[in-house]
Amino acid sequence: MSQYPQPHQYNESAQPDIIQSSYIENPGPFSTATTLISHSSSITTSVLILTLLYQIGFRFIVRYLLLHDRPPKGLKLVPGPTSTIPFLGRVHGVNAFAPWKTMHQFSNQYNRIFRLTAYGQMHIWIGDAKIAKDLIVKRAAKYSSRPAIAAIPGAEKGGQYLALNELDDHWRLQRRFAHTMFTAAHQNSYYDIIRPEAIRMIYNLLNDPTDHFRQTDEFTARISARLCYGNPSEASRHSRNAHEFIPQISPTAAGPAMNIFPFLIHLPEWINTSKRWVRERRERERELWLSELERVKQSLANGTAAPHSYARTYFERLQAAKNNQGNTPAGFGFPESEAAYAIGMLSTMAIFTIGGPLYTFYLVMVLYPEWQDKAREEVDRVVGSDRIVGLSDSPDLPTLRACIKECLRWKPPVPLGVPRLVTEDDEYEGYYIPKGSVVHIIEQALSYDPELYPDPTKYNPARWLEPEYPSYQEPLTVHPRLMGFSGFGSGRRVCPGIELTEAELLIACGSLLQNFEMLPNVDPNTGEKLFPDPDNRNSNVIGGPNHFDFNLQVRAGRAERIRNMYEDVKDQLD
Repeated sequence: MSQYPQPHQYNESAQPDIIQSSYIENPGPFSTATTLISHSSSITTSVLILTLLYQIGFRFIVRYLLLHDRPPKGLKLVPGPTSTIPFLGRVHGVNAFAPWKTMHQFSNQYNRIFRLTAYGQMHIWIGDAKIAKDLIVKRAAKYSSRPAIAAIPGAEKGGQYLALNELDDHWRLQRRFAHTMFTAAHQNSYYDIIRPEAIRMIYNLLNDPTDHFRQTDEFTARISARLCYGNPSEASRHSRNAHEFIPQISPTAAGPAMNIFPFLIHLPEWINTSKRWVRERRERERELWLSELERVKQSLANGTAAPHSYARTYFERLQAAKNNQGNTPAGFGFPESEAAYAIGMLSTMAIFTIGGPLYTFYLVMVLYPEWQDKAREEVDRVVGSDRIVGLSDSPDLPTLRACIKECLRWKPPVPLGVPRLVTEDDEYEGYYIPKGSVVHIIEQALSYDPELYPDPTKYNPARWLEPEYPSYQEPLTVHPRLMGFSGFGSGRRVCPGIELTEAELLIACGSLLQNFEMLPNVDPNTGEKLFPDPDNRNSNVIGGPNHFDFNLQVRAGRAERIRNMYEDVKDQLD
């Protein structure tokens, strides 16, 4: 009889502990063989799994390298610089603080259109006005949506951010609302909001001429708040939100790293702290926009609402729709929760898109005093000294308008352009543009096209005023103007607030020339003029110059007039 009992000889229910003890304490050849077989089986399984994973990974890499975005027969990929790392794309050689310079260089190198990969997604960059028109305007149905922004998940959906929305019903309804608001405001000369705010700005500059950077921001924020909500009391909070929002959507050194490396969005907040920064801003933003809309609603109910505001128009249209259609809310087609974002976004975007060019105007007036003199002579001749520039003066101020427009060409406020998501496969002159790729119109390249703008690196408003230049248009009572300028986009995604930008810049820049001289500082030891660096600007997707020092001097005889004008309008400023 075998020394070792067979399992079938035991009643397992009666003696489980004895059986277990027997196998552990007295291992024999049977249990040893079982263990060896078990280990061998585990090793084999692990090898099989590792081999399978290796084959899958290897095949994925091979397929990605050989087949990713492979063009159909007869087409070819858009050329471009090589990737630093497959899938991640180009990492080296890109100026993170001024990427528009790098993209402009690539544009010149690759005949105005090139391709880059970023995190597995194809990006096509265009630096030519004709190519941009052929795609963005003539084929707008394919090139008018927006890609996702990693730092703000869902920004392209749900109707929260008009400028970032994909081409859906939220975008269409809010776009119609924006056009209705801007058109009505333009037809009513912006309800005389800009003029008193410009007087307030120059009055504050008279009292503290070193405060020019903050006053620029405050000027645009107060106008936005008054147009949107009829009250500037929360202008500083709207300004703060804009100063945080714009960097968070920027794929540059100014923004969160996850906009460049989207996989970082999957890390928890305690590791990726920029996620908390984004979340907290969005929470503050929501509270601000909802409370502003509710305040207007309550002021309408108690009869204290401002006579004009975008929020008031929304509620009035909503009420009219209810009166005509029973209790069915219609209005502009979206509920109050979405209206809060539709109006709030109009306020936020106007702050930077106008504030950047306005601060650039200070810069060019310091750097190019000959144009400061020419524009001031025109303003003095047309407007005189008893009032500030008004919108009705525009036809007679072509030099001032040329100086303003050249600011936006020379230092584009959106130098990289705003990206567009391609929604259908397309081809252009033999190049394959796949669905899901992202197209960028490089405004820096368009604005520096030497064929349209000879000697493009030079600030030269004459290019808009003299017939010898390709950019000249007649009549000068209308041109130059910002409408139609590439810096405001094209096709279906053109900026709806161009006329507001023109109006604010005309009045603000004209008032500055009329009342101040913008001069370089002087070294007290050497007497040398200290000119600001024109390239010292922030790297936001919508940007402008960083703060710089210069000498802002009130003109002789203007101080008392500024004070008198302020006394006349200060009751309108609350």
